[in-house]
Amino acid sequence: MTPKTFFKILPLMLLALVAFGCGGSGGTAEPQPIGDGVMEAIASESFTKVYDYLPDWQKDSDVKQTEVKMWRMKEGWDRWKDLKPRFEGDNGLDPKDKSAITGSEEKWTAASNAERAAVLMGFYKAYAADDFEKRLKDGKWYLADREVRLAIEGQGSAEFRYVNCYKDSIEVKCF
Repeated sequence: MTPKTFFKILPLMLLALVAFGCGGSGGTAEPQPIGDGVMEAIASESFTKVYDYLPDWQKDSDVKQTEVKMWRMKEGWDRWKDLKPRFEGDNGLDPKDKSAITGSEEKWTAASNAERAAVLMGFYKAYAADDFEKRLKDGKWYLADREVRLAIEGQGSAEFRYVNCYKDSIEVKCF
């Protein structure tokens, strides 16, 4: 996967990830800190920090889903040997085990919800590109476009587009 390909699909990952981020716990008057925070988390390769921008209801749901998934693994309904191939190879979710949690079942089950979510949302796929880290860190990101819409109080949306000198872009969309 080339860096440009990654940055083209990254907005889709972020849309799924931050789709309800502007609401968090009851909404926020200014979504810009969310866009900047998500961008900073990605640029600093702190993918687990993006989890902090999810709304509380989604985090609560993750906790309950994790309990069910761990029970299923313990009881043999889901097996590590079936899950592990999803992480490996150039098309895997964590091709170079940069998350440090996809190497074994023990590490995976001991990981936090934020760590597992970052892997499952595909952030670590980017490491399949050879110059990903260079483009991400040396690329000097800036806010290129910002659109905030507020239809009815508390029911708005926002889109932020960040661009670097390589013309890669990351979009953060909040609803």
